[in-house]
Amino acid sequence: MESDRPFSRSWIGGIHGFAVLLALVLFYFHVVVIFDVIAEMHRFKPWMLEHLGPKHTGKIFLLGSFFALLLAHVAEAAVWGIFFRWTRLLPSITEGIYFTAASITTLGYGDILLKYPWRHLGTLIAITGVLMFGCSTAFLFVVLQDVWQHLLTG
Repeated sequence: MESDRPFSRSWIGGIHGFAVLLALVLFYFHVVVIFDVIAEMHRFKPWMLEHLGPKHTGKIFLLGSFFALLLAHVAEAAVWGIFFRWTRLLPSITEGIYFTAASITTLGYGDILLKYPWRHLGTLIAITGVLMFGCSTAFLFVVLQDVWQHLLTG
């Protein structure tokens, strides 16, 4: 692994700056996924309620929302994995994905660690992961609330 060699301050700052930018772009991607799922659900909701009823429509909405969010989180971990391989901070994309998944879920096994001066990137990923999972949870709660509302009134 090439992370043992000395790095210039500008290189370290550049990698950290790019990581912050990547975190912002991935958070934006996550928000876009959530709003696109909402838009598609809103578009098909009347048709589905009429043809499937509130019970089945609600199940499909919950399952579809869960699946879309799962794919978004996996895609985000994959992008971080590519970042770690591209910057040569980890030896493979799969190790980068594993490290990211353990970080974004705040599980943090600690079997794969970034060396100094890159340790802060794990913290950045953990913070953004908590925020993204919080948005995902809030979104699923809103979908579930809407499903319950239709079941109670429908």
